[in-house]
Amino acid sequence: MFYIIAKFIFLIIFKFFFRLKVIGQENIPQNGPFIIVANHSSLLDPIILGISIKPKIIFVAAAYLFEIGWLGYLLRKANSIPIHRENYTDNIESIKQALKILQKGGVLGIFPEGGVDRQKNNLPIKAGAAFLATSVGVPIVPIRIKGADKALPRGAKFIKSLSKIEVEIKKPIYCSRQTHKDKEIIKRVVESYIKEIY
Repeated sequence: MFYIIAKFIFLIIFKFFFRLKVIGQENIPQNGPFIIVANHSSLLDPIILGISIKPKIIFVAAAYLFEIGWLGYLLRKANSIPIHRENYTDNIESIKQALKILQKGGVLGIFPEGGVDRQKNNLPIKAGAAFLATSVGVPIVPIRIKGADKALPRGAKFIKSLSKIEVEIKKPIYCSRQTHKDKEIIKRVVESYIKEIY
């Protein structure tokens, strides 16, 4: 119930103040689980994705985001999964949780950069989405968010601009289930969605 109410309120706010425009809704799979990957240039990105996509999204988010007051509260309320950058032992349970969500038909949201990063060159791209998609055999939907970095830039605590925000949903990348992890296959999947979101 909280997710539905929050989604409705934020949708009104973003439509009115940021003239939110969503392109490519027809590319969202109608049945079954899938993974969303998107560029990450603002703390607003999880909210933007949440109101732009009809199915409920369970986000796999950097653990430090849960320590940011309002954002941490929203992430916990949305049952988001924390991923630690350094303590990889804690991530084993998070990965199991993410796989379970996909196996039950849920939708995961992942930012491959591993955090907010506006540097387009030499991005520390993570292969988590490709790993999960090939583990279960689910499609990846790449999404490009434009304008969020102007509204709430990296490091800013308050809204800086009411610039227009646009969400572009690209065609799904279908991944077959791999019982043995092939690094080349995962690399190709990563390259495919990175090309779409930047």
